[in-house]
Amino acid sequence: MFAYFNEDNKVIGYYSLRIQEDYECELNNLCVLSCYRHKNIGKNLLEHAFAQAKILECIKMNIGIVEENTVLKHWYETFGFKHMGTKKYDCFPFTCGYMVKVLT
Repeated sequence: MFAYFNEDNKVIGYYSLRIQEDYECELNNLCVLSCYRHKNIGKNLLEHAFAQAKILECIKMNIGIVEENTVLKHWYETFGFKHMGTKKYDCFPFTCGYMVKVLT
């Protein structure tokens, strides 16, 4: 697990990366505390995860992220994900997005 800390050394975001067979990896549990979402920390965590996956020689990343719809749309467009589907939950204002990224 990778954690992202603020200037007070408190965790404000994190993710886990798991290696699968056939040079694929799975990015799980990417989370940024809601009061820090406006600071591009989610974007920084994704970029860090891509760099780690390339070091591990992964060629494909499977990602499931729970975020606001506008954030998911931005990530699809910015990072070139293949959008595999989303699901909206009635109990809270977030969507679970399933994405795939081929790493080059």
